[in-house]
Amino acid sequence: MNAPLIWILFPLFFAFILWLVRWREGWVMRLGVVLCLLLALLAWLLPIGTGFRVFGNRWEIEPTLALAGRQLVVQNNDRPLLIFVYLIAAFWFGGSREARAHRFMIPYGLAVAALLLAALSVQPFLYAALLVELAVLLSIPLVAPPGKPVGTGALRYLIFQTFAMPFILLAGWALSAVEANPANTFFPLLAQIFLGVGFALWLAVFPFYAWMPLVAEEADPYPLGYLLMLLPTTFLLLGVRYINAVAWLKDLSALWEVLRLTGVVMILTAGGWAVFQRHLGRLFAYAVTIETGTSLLALSLNTPQSMETFAMLFLPRVLALALWALSASVMRSGGKGLRFEDLDRAAETFPFASAGLATAYLSLAGLPLLAGFPARFLLLEELATRAPLSAVLALAGTGGLLLSGFRVLAVLTGGYFGPREPRETPFQAILISVGVVVLILLGFLPRLLFPAMLGLVPAILMP
Repeated sequence: MNAPLIWILFPLFFAFILWLVRWREGWVMRLGVVLCLLLALLAWLLPIGTGFRVFGNRWEIEPTLALAGRQLVVQNNDRPLLIFVYLIAAFWFGGSREARAHRFMIPYGLAVAALLLAALSVQPFLYAALLVELAVLLSIPLVAPPGKPVGTGALRYLIFQTFAMPFILLAGWALSAVEANPANTFFPLLAQIFLGVGFALWLAVFPFYAWMPLVAEEADPYPLGYLLMLLPTTFLLLGVRYINAVAWLKDLSALWEVLRLTGVVMILTAGGWAVFQRHLGRLFAYAVTIETGTSLLALSLNTPQSMETFAMLFLPRVLALALWALSASVMRSGGKGLRFEDLDRAAETFPFASAGLATAYLSLAGLPLLAGFPARFLLLEELATRAPLSAVLALAGTGGLLLSGFRVLAVLTGGYFGPREPRETPFQAILISVGVVVLILLGFLPRLLFPAMLGLVPAILMP
């Protein structure tokens, strides 16, 4: 058996099978969830690269697969990452029916997850740019379903993400030149510029995040939420692996300063723009931008504790984005638009979805006693000792998001609850209620699940 075959190529093949039977939406959802849960279970149970016995027979899963002159390498330390990715996919696919997501979401979503895992596993690692580009192309149906016109946001998303690929490939050429001419000082500078521009485009760093509010205004919230959760997470992990793989890059003190400055600018500008928005989709895009900026801040500290904080940020982010996307989709499928004027007093007819939206948004803004608060508190505490001004500016940007969250709450409630018939189904209400309870529970009891996220740290730090 071979690890890349099990956790990358087989899901890709299965995604194609699901695409062939996409009109059987119920079965596609069940099969997609079962497959992702099975892959997560296998990653938990089976060691990679070391032998194990099943019914008296010895088995071993090889970590490497040679493919087209390159290698896909999934090592034993990657198992927590595999579990995390496939549990997220199962979690997201499980809510797709209640969110009224279109039938292309699960086949394309599964293929995108497998390709992004391949990008994290390919050696030499700079070939990840080609796999990421393939994932971006396959993700277009998630932001612009077939049969609907492609909006400006989707086109800009494709353009910005595609522009990143040549910069990453040129960075590979410059890094090779550095290895061949270690005394040359021009090629290291060139490699830094190419890598910086490439990752800025991938991560939608300021000023390259203009496409995010546009696409969030046009696309269905649920598939878009899945994509905006998966892509920045993968790019952050790729960035950490690039830094760990290039020794001289890791020793550059300016690198950590640039990461910190970038994170602060992203949080401050996105928080500032969020205050003036009147569309839930655009607010969601700015919340995702602030999440990416927060992760860059955690990376910039470059300490063991900050790497643990970096890993701890993932779980509340996934839960909050999923709850937000599900709640927004329930409202949209019930006839509500996502503009503030369409959401006036929506809590009367969508009480659970309104509670889910408000809780998710406030958790993303880091409100105390919600899931997003503990990791942010640890980050700001450490940041304040190293760079007090950066901590204050990051707090100000997050404050802008929090302020817009209170505006959302005011719009949803309208200050009055009348006796109107709810439009949510019982299962939608149960799913949203579970999400709200988990976010509050993680805020009160952060030690409940956060220690499990620390298992990701060895996988993150792998070169």
